[in-house]
Amino acid sequence: MLAFGSRGLRARGKVKSRRFFPPFCRVLGQCGIASVYIGDYESLERELCLANNLPLVLVNLVNEDRDDIKPYRFPNDLLRNVTAVFNPHNIAGLVRDKKEANQFFFKHNISVPDHSPDERTNVFSNSRFGTGARAFIIDNFQELDGERYNTQFIDTTVRFKESVYFTCIRLMCIGTYLIRIYIRARDVSENNPSVHSKNTPKDPELLDCLHEKLVATRLEAFRALSARLGHLLGPGFYAHDVLIENKTGQLFLCETGFKFYDDTYEERMSGVVSDRNFLSNISDQETYAGHAASVFVSYCAEKGFF
Repeated sequence: MLAFGSRGLRARGKVKSRRFFPPFCRVLGQCGIASVYIGDYESLERELCLANNLPLVLVNLVNEDRDDIKPYRFPNDLLRNVTAVFNPHNIAGLVRDKKEANQFFFKHNISVPDHSPDERTNVFSNSRFGTGARAFIIDNFQELDGERYNTQFIDTTVRFKESVYFTCIRLMCIGTYLIRIYIRARDVSENNPSVHSKNTPKDPELLDCLHEKLVATRLEAFRALSARLGHLLGPGFYAHDVLIENKTGQLFLCETGFKFYDDTYEERMSGVVSDRNFLSNISDQETYAGHAASVFVSYCAEKGFF
């Protein structure tokens, strides 16, 4: 596990290392896989020498939005004995820029919101970089700020009882493997179409409704999309955010980024989300981390990294 930033293992917004990695590494150990935390190049070089030609996988604990990603750009001679790098430098640089990522996915035939909207469509306008910034729906094309991330607005609204909600589905993945699905929603009365875990109402009836309407019939589609994205992006711990257009049911990838564990959602929804199935269930962090480790081992074995 490599953490070259000033905050060390405290990868902001990506994982709480002291809670996640002990059970994760415990499962690796049970599979005969040693793990070590590395915080500088000297330690990395030492571990590479000690590996003595054994398979070696690097996992970068990097926040692509906030951290300096340059230290994770390893020279080729350093990587000659490394079998895989998770959350690599080039993908960090890609996904930190929403506009660049949108165009990349479009070129590789992944359905994304149109990045060249015109006056005939409503526009979703967000910050091009960072997360959690305020977003808008703009119906006057002349008011667009070209410095922002502007795309076609995908209408994901769902009516439940007396309210209407913007919705978004988060796919938590390791490489090509889908390991958890989160349903997120935000009341349209908040006038912000950017949907996050912290905005999702703690309403079990709403979440049950959205599960039946948006998730239950699309599990295979979500698995297929996760596999396509994993093949395209390569090894990594990912959170893929997906929009479901409310009239056609078409899936659109709106954002992706590195994520080991979504504390905000799991902590907020503990005791709220019913026990439907493992994919869309809520579990304690130790259980989740242990399962993630088993998926990580399976993925690495499938790819020939071990």
